[in-house]
Amino acid sequence: MRIGSTLMSVLFALGAAVQWNDPDPLLWIAAYLVGMGLSVLGALGRPHGLASLLAALVLGVSFLVISPSLLGAPEEAFTSVKMQAVDHEEPREAVGLALLSGWSFALAYWAAGRARASRDVGDTGAQDA
Repeated sequence: MRIGSTLMSVLFALGAAVQWNDPDPLLWIAAYLVGMGLSVLGALGRPHGLASLLAALVLGVSFLVISPSLLGAPEEAFTSVKMQAVDHEEPREAVGLALLSGWSFALAYWAAGRARASRDVGDTGAQDA
């Protein structure tokens, strides 16, 4: 998970960097920086469960709101680096939100598992004493 978190940190940093030409850059830069920050914590082996879960929920709901744009989206929306048409923006944003929310949920799940394991070790130690 730490290697995956490192890779996602880089991916989300790049995602934030390319948002400057977006019609609403600050919103998307913030979203990608949140994903990057949570991933950096994961890369350091310190995933933050609550922050990751909250991000997953907010980003997931946002994905659900714009996911209908994926239906019938032209192939060119995903095969070209340059924006070919205005109707390419929302499908691309939906994919970004899916990545951000899915990864945030994975980090939350990982953090919860670590917390459970830590609690279990603590409970076992208390019973042995």
